[in-house]
Amino acid sequence: MSDLDLRNITNNFQDVRLGSLASWRDAALIQPQDHGGPYVVMQRGFDPQDPKCRPDEFILGRGGKWLSLSHFYRLPKTERRAEFVFGTAAEVMTLMHGLPPKVEVLRPGTPEAPAAETEPDDLRAAIEAGVRTSPNASGSSR
Repeated sequence: MSDLDLRNITNNFQDVRLGSLASWRDAALIQPQDHGGPYVVMQRGFDPQDPKCRPDEFILGRGGKWLSLSHFYRLPKTERRAEFVFGTAAEVMTLMHGLPPKVEVLRPGTPEAPAAETEPDDLRAAIEAGVRTSPNASGSSR
């Protein structure tokens, strides 16, 4: 999807991408887990409250709030895993079904350049691989 086709992110399941983290080396730690799991829920678009409409990639947390990936990668690995990694597609569908129409975005502050990583981030690599291979990796099905 080109940036020209982007719009505000939504809580509509048709607009999200389910990225499989099956290739992640710590995938077995996420339980319960279905055949394709664990997963992350992603969406590319604009924060509805951003007056400049800057394109961004967002990840959905268990609390039903979206977070920019640039902020996600700054979180401690244990916090990322606990809040943003889902073991089963059913878990994702249950969360998506209960989301309100209005999107909530976590805004911890202005994005900065990511800190240089001292060790490889295997969760980041698994997310990037999982999103590339998701059925609608090019974006929304609309």
